[in-house]
Amino acid sequence: MVEAGWLTFFPYLYSAFLARTSDINFPRPALPRLIKSIWSMSITSSLKVDSDSPRSALIFREITIELPAQDDHLLKDVSHPVLELKLNGRTVDKTDLSRESGLGVWDANELLILPEIITHFTLSVFADLGSSEGQLLASQEIYGPNLRDRLGEPVAILLDGYENYPSMILKAKVTTEDIFRWALGTEQWNNQTGEGRVQNMAPNSDDQIGRHRNLESLLQLLSQINRNSGGRSSFYGSDNFGNREYIDRKIEIEEEAIRFTPDSHPSKPTQLSNLGNSLLTRFKRLGNLDDVDSAIARHQAAVNLTPDGHPNKPAQLNNLGNSLLLRFECLGNLDDVDSAIARHQAAVNLTPDGHPNKPAQLNNLGNSLLTRFKRLGNLDDVDSAIARHQTAVNLTPDGHPDKPRRLSNLGNSLRNRFERLGNLDDVDSAIARHQVSVNLTPDGHPDKPPQLSNLGSSLLTRFKRLGNLDDVDSAIARHQAAVNLTPDGHPDKPSRLSNLGNSLLLRFERLGNLDDVDSAIARHQAAINLTPDGHPNKPPQLSKLGISLLTRFERLGNLDDVDSAIVRHQAAINLTPDGHPDKPRQLSNLGSSLLTRFERLGNLDDVDSAIVRHQAAINLTPDGHPDKPRQLSNLGSSLLTRFERLGNLDDVDSAIVRHQAAINLTPDGHPDKPRQLSNLGSSLLTRFERLGNLDDVDSAIVRHQAAINLTPDGHPDKPRQLSNLGSSLLTRFERLGNLDDVDSAIVRHQAAVNLTPDGHPDKPRWLGNLGNSLFTRFKRLGNLDDVDSAIARHQTAVNLTPDGHPDKPRWLSNLGNSLLTRFKPLGNLDDVDSAIVRHQAAVNLTPDGHPDKPRRLSNLGNSLLLQFEHLGNIDDAEASIVQFSAASSSPVGSPSVRLAAARKWIYVASITHHSSLLIACESAIAIIPLVAWLGLSILNRHQHLAQIGAIVRDAAAIAILLGQCDKAVEWLEQGRSIVWSQILQLRTPVDEVRAVEPDLADRLLHVSSLLDQGAKSTKSQNDGNQSPEEEARQYRALAREHEEIIEKIRSLPRFGDFLRPSKLHKLVNAAKEGPVVVINVSKAQCDALALVYGADEVIHIPLPDLTSEKITQLQAEFNLILKSSGVRLRAVRDEEVEVGGDEGCKRILAELWDHLVKPILDSLAFSHGPDTLPRIWWCVTGQLAFLPIHAAGIYDTGDSSGHIHDYAISSYTPTISALLEQADAPAREPFRHLSAIEPSSGASYIPNTEKELECIQRRLHNRDYVVLRKAAATRERVMNAMKECNWLHLACHGTQNARDPTKSALLLHGGKLILEEIIRLKLPHAEFAFLSACQTMTGDEELSDEAVHIAGAMSLAGYRSVVATMWSIEDALAPKVADAFYAHLLRDGERPDNRRAAEALHFSVKKLREEEKDIKMLSWLPFVHLGI
Repeated sequence: MVEAGWLTFFPYLYSAFLARTSDINFPRPALPRLIKSIWSMSITSSLKVDSDSPRSALIFREITIELPAQDDHLLKDVSHPVLELKLNGRTVDKTDLSRESGLGVWDANELLILPEIITHFTLSVFADLGSSEGQLLASQEIYGPNLRDRLGEPVAILLDGYENYPSMILKAKVTTEDIFRWALGTEQWNNQTGEGRVQNMAPNSDDQIGRHRNLESLLQLLSQINRNSGGRSSFYGSDNFGNREYIDRKIEIEEEAIRFTPDSHPSKPTQLSNLGNSLLTRFKRLGNLDDVDSAIARHQAAVNLTPDGHPNKPAQLNNLGNSLLLRFECLGNLDDVDSAIARHQAAVNLTPDGHPNKPAQLNNLGNSLLTRFKRLGNLDDVDSAIARHQTAVNLTPDGHPDKPRRLSNLGNSLRNRFERLGNLDDVDSAIARHQVSVNLTPDGHPDKPPQLSNLGSSLLTRFKRLGNLDDVDSAIARHQAAVNLTPDGHPDKPSRLSNLGNSLLLRFERLGNLDDVDSAIARHQAAINLTPDGHPNKPPQLSKLGISLLTRFERLGNLDDVDSAIVRHQAAINLTPDGHPDKPRQLSNLGSSLLTRFERLGNLDDVDSAIVRHQAAINLTPDGHPDKPRQLSNLGSSLLTRFERLGNLDDVDSAIVRHQAAINLTPDGHPDKPRQLSNLGSSLLTRFERLGNLDDVDSAIVRHQAAINLTPDGHPDKPRQLSNLGSSLLTRFERLGNLDDVDSAIVRHQAAVNLTPDGHPDKPRWLGNLGNSLFTRFKRLGNLDDVDSAIARHQTAVNLTPDGHPDKPRWLSNLGNSLLTRFKPLGNLDDVDSAIVRHQAAVNLTPDGHPDKPRRLSNLGNSLLLQFEHLGNIDDAEASIVQFSAASSSPVGSPSVRLAAARKWIYVASITHHSSLLIACESAIAIIPLVAWLGLSILNRHQHLAQIGAIVRDAAAIAILLGQCDKAVEWLEQGRSIVWSQILQLRTPVDEVRAVEPDLADRLLHVSSLLDQGAKSTKSQNDGNQSPEEEARQYRALAREHEEIIEKIRSLPRFGDFLRPSKLHKLVNAAKEGPVVVINVSKAQCDALALVYGADEVIHIPLPDLTSEKITQLQAEFNLILKSSGVRLRAVRDEEVEVGGDEGCKRILAELWDHLVKPILDSLAFSHGPDTLPRIWWCVTGQLAFLPIHAAGIYDTGDSSGHIHDYAISSYTPTISALLEQADAPAREPFRHLSAIEPSSGASYIPNTEKELECIQRRLHNRDYVVLRKAAATRERVMNAMKECNWLHLACHGTQNARDPTKSALLLHGGKLILEEIIRLKLPHAEFAFLSACQTMTGDEELSDEAVHIAGAMSLAGYRSVVATMWSIEDALAPKVADAFYAHLLRDGERPDNRRAAEALHFSVKKLREEEKDIKMLSWLPFVHLGI
C-alpha cells in the first residue's frame, strides 16, 4: 500500500486516490484563490470567507465555532484553545480560537482547506499543552453517507485566474441535484447570490468559445456523475466507477492549465504533479503504459521546477518515486526500482524529524525496498523495509487515520521475510499487525478491504507452513469479506477475487472438496473478465487461472482443463514484457502445465518444452532471488520425468543437481525446505532404481525422513512426505530384504492414508502405495491377510480415480499384480481372470511411448502366461508372447524391465516351440549392454551383470540347438565379459577414423581416455574438490558423449560397424596360434564351440555327459577342498596346515577329463605326446571358470596319456576379442624387467621371496632390470616402475574382495594396489606379468563370466601374457617355478618373447611335478596362463 504524496489537485472536485490505502502529503499550494462557504454543524461551526484572501493559499478568513452555552467552560478555562480541521481523516490545519463574541461563540484565525471531495471530516478542539499532542476537549465527525444529509448550506467554489493570464472559472452550487457550470474568462463574484458574470479575456474569442463548448459537455457529464453518486462528485461513484470520459476530460483540463502556466510560476510544479497523479489513476484503471511514462515525466518536471529547500520538494520526490515504482512493477526494469528507492530516500532525508509527512515518506521507502527484495532477493532490502515500516508505525500516533495502513505495510514486509527465511515469528507478527490494522479501520472505510485482504494473505502463508485448517478457513473469510466490501468497477476488485481464488485452491489441495477448486476457477475467471486488455494485472490473473485449471485436471483428468491451463499460461507469458519480474514465474507455471500434460499423453514435445521453460525461468531469475530454489526444483522435476521416459542418465543426474541446489539455496526453517528435500529424495530413489547404487537409496531415505521431521503435524504435505519415505524404504527392502524396512514402509503408507481426507485427489495414490507395500510383504512372508489387504487398497484406489486420470493405469496394474499373486497360493481362477482384465485395461490406457508401457505389457504377459500354465490354452501362451515381445522391443522404459520381458519371451517361446524363439534371444542380447551401461561405475555394472550370465548362456544354447553355432559364439562374445569388452573398446586405435575425420577421432580418443581413467582428469580440472557424486555424474556425461561420437563415426561411409560386436569371420582370427574353445554351460545343455583358424564354420562339440548341475557340484566340492586345505594366503606351510585333498582333486580332474576336455581334444584331433605341443585356449562360462580345466586328467594310474599336459599347452582368455587385441599389439620396446619382492605390507612374512628374487636375477644375468624390495616396493613406486618396464614379476600377498571384486588387491608397502587402479594404468608397452601372489586369478563366483580378478586387470592394463594363480601357492615352491620358468624363456640369450610364456609355465610346472615326487596336487595346480 503506497502512501502517495499527492499534491493539491488542480482546483475542482476530485477524489480518485482518496479511496486507496495511501497516505497523502499536502504541502501548502501556490494556487489561485478559492472562496468556499461551509455549513453549520452540531458543534455548530460557521465559516465565513473573505474574498480578499491571498491567491497563494486556500484560506478561510473568518471562522466561528458556536458551542452550547453549557459547554462554554470547555474553552473558557483553556489558555490556548486550538481548532483542528481534518478532511478525510487527515489533519489539514490548526488555528487558535479566541472569544470575540458572546457566550459560546469563538472565532478562529485563517484556516487552510483543500479542494477535494470530502468523504468525512472532523472538527476538534484541543487544549494546547505545549506538547506535540494536545488534550482533546471536543470533537465532531461527519462520515460516510451521512455527510450529504449534514450539509446545511450549499457549497460554492470560485477559482480566480492569475493576473495577466487567461483563466478558468468554476462556479458551482453543490447539492444533491448538482449542476456544474464551467466557463472561460474572469468573473466578478457576488457573495450574496453566489452568482457572477463571465468575461472572456482570451485574445482569440473563437478559440475560447470552442473551449467553452468542450467544457460544457464535461459539465453535463459531471452533473450526471453527481446525481448518480447521491451528491458526491466522486470519481469513485458507485455506478460510475472509473468512467473513462471523466478521467480523460480531467486530464485534458489539467494539461490545459499547465499549458497556460509559465514554468516560472510557483504553482507550476504542483500542477505538473497533479497531472502526473491523474495519469497514474488512469493507468491503474486502464493499464496503458504511456500513462505511467507520462506520469513519470510530469513528476520529474515537478521535481526539476521545485528549488532545493522548498517545502514541497520531498512530496514531489515522493510522487516521482511512486510512479517509478509502479512502472517497475509493470516492466521489471531494475533501474526504475533503484531510482524509486533513491527518490524515496531523498524525500525522507529532506523531511525533518517531527514533520507530519515523515512517516509517510518512510512508509513509501519501505515499500520500494520490499519491491526490490521481491525481485532480487537481497535480505538487506527486506530487513531495511521492515525497519522503515516499523519506524513509520512508531512515528504515527495512536488514533491517527494512517496507523492501520502503516501497520498493514509492516505486516506485508514481515510476511515476505518469512517466505524467504521461514521464521514463524515473522508470519505470526505479520498476522498480528494485519489484525490490528483491520481492527483500527472502521467499517465502511475504503481501506478496510485491502486490510482484510492482507490479513487473509498472511493467514494463508501460515497455513502453507503449518497446515492448520483454521488459518485457511480464516483466510478465505477475510478475502471474501474484502471482495464483498469492494464495489463493482473498483480497480482492486479483480485482485481481491484472485486472492480469494488462491485461498480456495489451497483448501482444495488440502481437503479435496471439488466445490473449492470450482469456486477458485470461477473467482480467477471473474478477475480476468474484470481486468481490461493491456492492464498489467492481466498476465498474473491468467496465470492463476491456469494453476487452478491444472489442479482440477490433476484431480479429474479432464484434458480440457490441462489444455486450457497451458493456453492461459502461454497468454500470460505473451502479455508479460521481457525483463518483467513475473516473467520467470509465468514461464515456470507454463512448464509445470506442459509437464503434467506429458505425464498424461506422453508427447515428448511437452516434456522438452517444459524443461526449456523451466530453464528459461532459472536463467531470468537472479541469484539470491527467493524464487530461485523453486525454479530449480521445478526444472529438476521435469528432468526426472524425462529420465523416466527416455532413461538418459544425464537427466536424472541433472535433476539431482537441481534439487540439491534448491536445498542449498533454501534456508533452514523455510517452509519450502521439506518439499525440496523430498524432491531430492525422489530423484535419488529413481536413480537407484536405474543404477542400483545403495548409497542412493540410503540417501533418499535420509532426505525423506528429514522432510517429515521438518513438516509439522497437520501440514497438507505431511501425507506426501510419509508416502515418499515409505516408497524408499520399500525399495531398499526389495534390494536387501530387511523386514524392518517393509514393516516401516507399511506404517508410513498407512499414516499417509490416515492423514488424507476422503475426496482428496492424493488419496488413491497413498492407498496404492500402501497396497504395494502389503503386496511386497506377502511375497516375502506369505501371510494371506497382506495380499487381501493389498487387493482391497488397490481396488479402492482404482474406484477413487476418475476415468481419464493419468494414474488410473498404474492403480489397475497394481491391482492386477496383487490378484495374480493371490492366485498362486489359492488357485482361484477368478483371480487370474480379474488380473488379466485389470492388466489389459492398464495397457489400453497407457499411451505408446510411455515409460511404464513395457512394465504393464510385461504384467499382462505374466497373467496370460500363468493362465496358460494352468489351463494349457495355447492362445494364452501366444498372447503372452505378444506382450513380452512388445515390452522387450520398446524403445523406452527401464532396460531391466525390458530384459526381464525378453527372458520371459524366451521361456514361453521355448516351451511352446514358437517361431520367435531366436528373435527373443537376440532381443535379450541387445538389451544387456544397456543394463550394464558404460556410464556406470564398474561395481554397479558388475552388480547388474551378476544375474545376466545365465541369460546369455541360455540364449547360446538355444542358438546351438537351432543349428546357429556362429550366432551362439557371437552372442557369447557379446554378452559375456561386458566390462572387459567396454574397457577394450575405449582403447581401440582410431587411425582409420583419423584419416577421414581427424577432429572426430581426436575427440573420441580424448573422451575415451577420460573414461578409461575413471574420470580422474575431470576431477583434476576442478582442483580435486569434486564430490564422489559430481565425479560419477561427469563420468556418466562422458559415457553419453562417447556414445554420441561413436554414432557419428558409424554414420560415415565404411564405418557402419565401428566398435560393434565382432562377427565370426573376424573372431576366427584369434585362433591363428591354436584353437579357441568356448564352453557354454546352460541348464538345458552344455556344449563346446571351437574356433579353428582356416575352418569355414564353428566346430560344435556336444558334451552330453556334462550338465550345469554337475559343474555346480564339482565346483562346490573343489571349494570345500580349498577351504579345508587353507590355501588362501601365500605363506610357509607348517605342520599344522596340511595341503591335502589329493584324492578329491584327482576325482574332480578325472571328471573334467572324461566329460569335458577329452571329448574336445578328440574332436579337434589332438594327439598324445607330439614333438611340439600345440596351444589351446579355453574360454569358459559359468562355474567352469573356478575349476582347473588346464590340469584335467587321470592322475591315479601310471598312464601318462590320461591328462591334458601331454596333449596341449593350455591358456585361458576371458573373451575371443581379447586375444585379437593382444595379437594386434604394437612392436615390442627394449626389454626391461621389474621385480617387486616381499613388500612390507603388514601381512605375514614370506621368506622364500628373497630366494625367488635371486633365481630371477641369476636368469636375467646382464639384462636390464629394476628391483623394488620391502619398504621400497610402495604402491606409487611400483606403479611408476610398471610404466617404465615391460616385464613384471610380483612376489607378494594378494587378496580377493568378496563384496566388491574391483577392490581385490596386491598388498604393497604402505598400501594396496587395487584391481580398479591396475585397470586404469593403461600400459601400451607392457608384455608379460608373473603374479607370484595369492588368488590372482580367483575371480568372483557371482560374476563367473566377467573375469573379475587381478590377472584380468593386468591383461586389461596391457600385459599381453600373464602367469597367475587360482589360489595361494606354497612359498617353498614359488622360487622353483620361477627359476624353471625364466630358465626356459631366457635359455637362448635372446630377448625374451612373451608369446612363449605359456610354454615356459607348462614345462616349469611339469619339471616341478617330476622333481618333487611327493608334491601335493594343490601345490602345482594353481599356476595358470592368461593371454597369448
